[in-house]
Amino acid sequence: MKSVFFVMLASVVIFSGCKTLKPEPGTLLSLKIPDRFSVDAGDNDSIENWWFLFESDELTSLINHAVDHNFDLKILKTKVIQAKANLEKEEASFFPELGFSFGGQKKETRVKNTYSSPSDYDGSHSWDGSLRGAYNLDVWGQSNAGKQVEILSLKAAEQDLKFSTLELTAQIAENWIDIIAARHKKSILGNQIKINNTLLELQTLRFVNGKANALDVSQQREVLAEANSQLPLLEKQEKLLLNNLAFLSGKTDLKPVEMTTKILPDPLPLPKVGIPSDLLENRPDIQAAGMRLSSGQWEITAARADRLPSFDLTAQALFSSGKLDLLFHNWVSTLAGSIAGPILDGGLRKAEIKRLKAVADEQLTLYARTVAKAIVEVEDSLVSIDKQAAYIRLLEEELAVARLTLKDAGVQYQNGQSSYLAYLTAWTHIEQLERKLVGERAALIKERIGLYRALGWNPIPGTT
Repeated sequence: MKSVFFVMLASVVIFSGCKTLKPEPGTLLSLKIPDRFSVDAGDNDSIENWWFLFESDELTSLINHAVDHNFDLKILKTKVIQAKANLEKEEASFFPELGFSFGGQKKETRVKNTYSSPSDYDGSHSWDGSLRGAYNLDVWGQSNAGKQVEILSLKAAEQDLKFSTLELTAQIAENWIDIIAARHKKSILGNQIKINNTLLELQTLRFVNGKANALDVSQQREVLAEANSQLPLLEKQEKLLLNNLAFLSGKTDLKPVEMTTKILPDPLPLPKVGIPSDLLENRPDIQAAGMRLSSGQWEITAARADRLPSFDLTAQALFSSGKLDLLFHNWVSTLAGSIAGPILDGGLRKAEIKRLKAVADEQLTLYARTVAKAIVEVEDSLVSIDKQAAYIRLLEEELAVARLTLKDAGVQYQNGQSSYLAYLTAWTHIEQLERKLVGERAALIKERIGLYRALGWNPIPGTT
């Protein structure tokens, strides 16, 4: 027994002198990151909870409720718990395994020599127990590689949760803006319908008094009908947005969310965007992709170690006795060591390494794609914000000109120099511009929200 043990110990010492396997250097990232973004942004310092800049308790309450109850986030939180459990399982391989068994049996024998003779009974009891311990020596670092895989998988799951939380906060804020915009449009449309009703009454009265013709009345009715037809669409939009907000908040009854805000807030201040390489640290999705790439390299290391011999130590104690009180006085112990390794496997392990290398190449491409997408998202947001602001300025100028046109058309109509149609055309154009401006201003606010999301700041302090 001692000789077996010392042979095993000598083998471990010899092989442990070999270098523990480590991940091989991966392929370099075939992606050039630009030095700067093409559009300069603002100078506002970054904050984690960017929606506080809206100074809306209503929005903050909606976001807090959604973060606690959203279905997707709940799923990701359970994935984090699963990843922690997988890490605990992998860490258990570094400790010896100890088990036991205990049992007993009773044996009775009946012997009858003749039909008339009495039966002879004989019985016996036996008790058995054992303790068994086993330990795998991680000579090549296979267990350590498995542990590193699970550590990185846990960190990737935590980053997935951060990224989804960031996405959710932006979706809630955008949905909130869209609902306010829809209600603002409804308010403007309602006021326009009232004015059109008044104009119809006036034209009807003028027609009765012979100061307007039937065409003028018909044209005014057409304008009123067009305005009325827009109302159901805005009501539909508002209802669908409220339903979506309820779903994002984790509600199953789709009960409308209570919202009282009626006026669009000012756009968020432009933040400092830094340089594109900052996204590698700030974006949770890039962090997660990088961790999965590193995890793949450690999986290859574990597969390489699986092709090498493994070393195991086992110890066992067997207990057996016919009497329970003497069970632990009768025992046999064994200590064994073993070296096991593959000789022929039909190329199974080699094929597994090849597969894992292909998976690592896939993860490298996914990482490059994630980085490129993040840069494009920030670039798109910067361009969209700049052009959207310019578009709104031009719309405001157009609205100012349209109001002057309406004033001139009204004067000419009253003086009999133009038809009522010219006045109605100018008035209808103003109605459309007023509603359109609300939508475009809401779009600018959402573009600013999109920039904060694209920059990838941590959405909730301490979120993991």
